[in-house]
Amino acid sequence: MKGRPWAKFDVGMPKDGKVATLSSDGVRWAFVAIVLAAKEQDRQGFFDSLAHLKAVVSMTVADCVEELVDKGLLSVDPDGGIHVSRWTRYQIDPTAAARAKAYRERKPEPVTNGSGETAGYVSPEIRFRDRVPKPRSSRGTPQSIASIVRKTVES
Repeated sequence: MKGRPWAKFDVGMPKDGKVATLSSDGVRWAFVAIVLAAKEQDRQGFFDSLAHLKAVVSMTVADCVEELVDKGLLSVDPDGGIHVSRWTRYQIDPTAAARAKAYRERKPEPVTNGSGETAGYVSPEIRFRDRVPKPRSSRGTPQSIASIVRKTVES
């Protein structure tokens, strides 16, 4: 079962200059409701038209659209589409994790020499095969902070 989509809100959002100067808490909550509805659209963050937006939110919320556009929280495209301003800045692309994982699997892993300099790359096909375990530290067991302090005081 696929999980429900979620929307990301910055904790400073209520104090943001655009949000804080909205005329009422009702308009602020309308903005939150529109962001949540925008997350569920096929093209996230975007409504095809004002009629489309009104169809997916309540009339009370839709009545706030004009003020949200005036404050710059929503933008209207020349063709009448409405989108949440700066959507990609705050909302994570749902395909990003899968794309990053695929990239990491394709990317060769650097091989370092003893001094930490890159000596070459290991192809992804043999990355996990023939891996040599790291040698244990020659320092022995770790010391407690108390034993270090005692040694320092005694010397």
